[in-house]
Amino acid sequence: MDARGRQSRRAVPRDAEVGLHIQAVVFDLDGTLLDRRRSFERFVRDQWGRFARVLRTVDQEPYVQTLIELDRDGYAPRKELFTRMTAHFELPSGLAETLLTDYRAGFPNACVLFPDAAQTLLSLRASSLKLGLITNGSVRMQSRKLECLALSSIFDTILISDAEGISKPDPQIFHRALERLNVNPAQAFFVGDHPEVDVAGARAAGMQAIWRRDPSVLRVVDADAVIEELGDLLTLLGLEQRD
Repeated sequence: MDARGRQSRRAVPRDAEVGLHIQAVVFDLDGTLLDRRRSFERFVRDQWGRFARVLRTVDQEPYVQTLIELDRDGYAPRKELFTRMTAHFELPSGLAETLLTDYRAGFPNACVLFPDAAQTLLSLRASSLKLGLITNGSVRMQSRKLECLALSSIFDTILISDAEGISKPDPQIFHRALERLNVNPAQAFFVGDHPEVDVAGARAAGMQAIWRRDPSVLRVVDADAVIEELGDLLTLLGLEQRD
């Protein structure tokens, strides 16, 4: 714990049992494997360039920063995002639907992983651990992200809330993933960045929850371990990074 009471920037197990008898690791997508903040800013800057003639009264930086604020890390309703933005800059209301359509078509192509995500997943796969993914969102958007990031084939099971009819933090979606992986809760890690949706949800399902630390969260998060980078998982599991 640092001087301001925040959890330190390293893998911090809560007790010596963390990592023992683990047979599966299940991940969140946005903010955990996918660097969503960087991806969204990348998309919005490109969008401004594509629509610069229509947005001629709005400079790029105000456009980008306003959308980032309204987006709330992806938790704001999509239909409201561009409606509120066009109202804020007093743009034609019909432009909101055009920009939303552009977002739905183009955002997956702007998505990027955290630098160590792919290597960590490959190292976990090489160790014969089962891998799963649980993500909240629409099938159309989340499936396209996984396709563009070339991630689908690495997981043994993928659960998208829209397809499952339930979403995190409901313990049922975690249990459903465990059933498909054929492991019990005590044999699985769940790794996510959201304290309630990911960490609390996984722990309610009986899993060991690993918090991928979000620098914007200043409070202490009750997790079984805290990691700064995905590669720290290998240390927790006693594994080596593999090419």
